[in-house]
Amino acid sequence: MVLISLIIHTPTNLALRRNGIYVRADQSEWQYNWPVHTHEGFEIYYFIRGSANYIIGEDIYDLSPGDMLLFRGSTIHRVNPAKDVPYVRSYVNFTELFLKEQLPSEMYQKLLSLFDAPGGLLIRWALDEQGEIESGFRLLQQEIEREAFGYEVILKTYLAQLLIKIYRKSKHLVEFSPTEQPSHSQANVRRILQYINQHFTENITLADLSKALHLNKYYICHSFKEVTGYTVNNYLMSKRIEEAKKLLLTTDEPVSAIAEKIGFNTSVHFSRSFKQYAGVSPQIFRKVSVSK
Repeated sequence: MVLISLIIHTPTNLALRRNGIYVRADQSEWQYNWPVHTHEGFEIYYFIRGSANYIIGEDIYDLSPGDMLLFRGSTIHRVNPAKDVPYVRSYVNFTELFLKEQLPSEMYQKLLSLFDAPGGLLIRWALDEQGEIESGFRLLQQEIEREAFGYEVILKTYLAQLLIKIYRKSKHLVEFSPTEQPSHSQANVRRILQYINQHFTENITLADLSKALHLNKYYICHSFKEVTGYTVNNYLMSKRIEEAKKLLLTTDEPVSAIAEKIGFNTSVHFSRSFKQYAGVSPQIFRKVSVSK
């Protein structure tokens, strides 16, 4: 039962540890809850259809069909799609080692530099380019599903080709659509995100946010929910839990010390909150994840 729960909450990590790559093409499945989360490796996200914004770190992107986002999975992120229209996307996650032996060192470093921006890199593909990009994701998924002879090499080749196309595109910034200025609400939500990400280990209240940012408490709640799809408290808790996951996996610190470090008053409160958001207790999360 524990393993099932963990798989539900960490499918990307499990796939990356098993294969080094995780691909989904033309996905239209709807989730009741789109969690704030992190994961291992790098992500190439491609928006095909719908209405959505995407939060990566402290940056907010209003998506249009053909938009692509590249970012490190360790950066906290969340998609916020509209419920009244179909939401279709493709994405591929891969580890740093997946391509390392496949490419010359200089090329490898240039391709990975696409993921250096703290808040992600936005690429906007023109209508006449979108078919080729969408086909690239489908080819990757087909190879994974078939597992035919030599599929690992083919996967690496297809992924390298996709990254090279993206790198070439990134060097021609004049081809990009002009960057849209954020709305007043988005600009303020970005300030809220910045504050939370810098002070999440503290006992943050709405009064603190209001005083620090000179914004009305009602406006903070309303605009944050409208833009991110999350309440301020839920985002704050998700941020703490994601940081706790990193510490559980990368340190030997006791759970009580981690709880205190990320802003919980007691270990009991931390363990209860962690299980609510992650599906398992901190101890079980560490034990099962490290054993993989």
